Amino acid sequence: MSKPRSSENRMSHLCMDSSWGSIRIDAREGKITACRLPSLSAEPRRPFRWMGSRIEAVHTADERILRKAERFVKDMLGGRKCEPPSFAWPEATPFTLRVWRALEAIPRGATQEYGAVAKKIGRPGGSRAVGRACGANPLPLFIPCHRVLPKDGTLGGFTGGLPWKRLLLEREGAR
Repeated sequence: MSKPRSSENRMSHLCMDSSWGSIRIDAREGKITACRLPSLSAEPRRPFRWMGSRIEAVHTADERILRKAERFVKDMLGGRKCEPPSFAWPEATPFTLRVWRALEAIPRGATQEYGAVAKKIGRPGGSRAVGRACGANPLPLFIPCHRVLPKDGTLGGFTGGLPWKRLLLEREGAR
């Protein structure tokens, strides 16, 4: 007979269903810990719209932060300015953490090139490494890696696919 899992080890989560698939956001100890977008390899045929959401929370603090996350994501994808809820910085190398912190400083509606981010964190010539750090971001809606573009003006890449990056930039009013 298996032993029941302690609530201390269980993750709380929010599942937000949309016409593009389900967004899942995890929380533990009152902080967001992960965000997964459904993968889109091509432009969806249907416009983005919400279809419902559900929260499974282990603790009251997790339920509160997941409700804040739900409002944040709906506001963000609705084109409204919003502050992200508290999240736990993911474990990563010091370089990757510097990149992610630099991404936080890019204002809503603005973009920067990978090379500019590399220069900002003291690694000129490290644009590919910045791109890898962006690709490793487990909190793509909370740490705004969608605001970083290649030098050639294309969108580059994004967790979940370019339709998500395009939608996020469009909703933020980025050019």
